[in-house]
Amino acid sequence: MVKKSPKKIREQKALIRAIKTPERFFKVEFSRYGGEVAMGAITPAQFKYWNDNKKFEEYMGNIGYDAHEANKDVPEEAQFTKEFYEYGDICHMSGPELEDGQTMTITEMDKDGNALQNHDGSYMEDQQIDMKDFKKKGVTVRCTAEHNSGSESCADKYYILGQYLNKGGWYTSEPIKTGSTGFDFKKMEINYENADGFRVFNDIIYAGEAYPLEEDSTGKSSAFYVMAGDDV
Repeated sequence: MVKKSPKKIREQKALIRAIKTPERFFKVEFSRYGGEVAMGAITPAQFKYWNDNKKFEEYMGNIGYDAHEANKDVPEEAQFTKEFYEYGDICHMSGPELEDGQTMTITEMDKDGNALQNHDGSYMEDQQIDMKDFKKKGVTVRCTAEHNSGSESCADKYYILGQYLNKGGWYTSEPIKTGSTGFDFKKMEINYENADGFRVFNDIIYAGEAYPLEEDSTGKSSAFYVMAGDDV
């Protein structure tokens, strides 16, 4: 009897699974860092008062708790009355950061959303790849917008840039359904926006369908700036 190689055994098991399961389901998760970023136009007076003002970080952190109290000693023309994410007319993104060293994990599920088990009761092995390998795997990665002092979106404006930086995971809440051959990286797309160097995406696209990402994370830090475009 010819002994089968481990590779041959795996291939045969995959073939049997493909025959038995014409539809397969997957969860995609990204870790470890990401967050929320918003950029919006402000007035020249707001920029002039808060530019290089070291109290701006603390001030914006207090706006969400009690805007009236935070503004009691601030000239009316320089006041902010909303939290940073409400200043999002230039850009507002929330999700994982697109950066080398970040990880994507693909878990095969059953149709009810439970991690899939082998016949012996063990769980199917997850696939993990580094974001730096996306293009090598065939994932389409596309920057849909650049936002910085020289970009078309910001060059003629004074604007605020605010960030919440979080640590945790971002995952597809709805299972991604594939055919019998399983997850195909070439059918996956990531469209991100670059907010002054912070590259973030809200969802992924698989086979033309968008899958929003949900977040399970804890806050690590925040950052707030007032900035001026190159042409103001």
